[in-house]
Amino acid sequence: MSVLKYASKFTELSRFFPAYVANERLKMNLFRAKLNLELKEKIAVQHYTSYEDMYGTAVNVEKATKEKNEFYNEHRSMKRSGDQSRNHGY
Repeated sequence: MSVLKYASKFTELSRFFPAYVANERLKMNLFRAKLNLELKEKIAVQHYTSYEDMYGTAVNVEKATKEKNEFYNEHRSMKRSGDQSRNHGY
């Protein structure tokens, strides 16, 4: 699930737990707890002063990670294509 979809669901469900999200630090901890492992490793709650800042960083990190993966996958595909053409004498 993307960070955007997760944040939307988190906000929607947080209305059922107002005591948990009333405290900014607790809200950030709850949000971070369900991020995927890669994002969780890159986002430490203590570095943020607000949920909005942490959410913004999570979106940016997810976007950068996706772009990096696409770049590497594209280059791997190009390399494989080049390797195959050399193996077949093209």
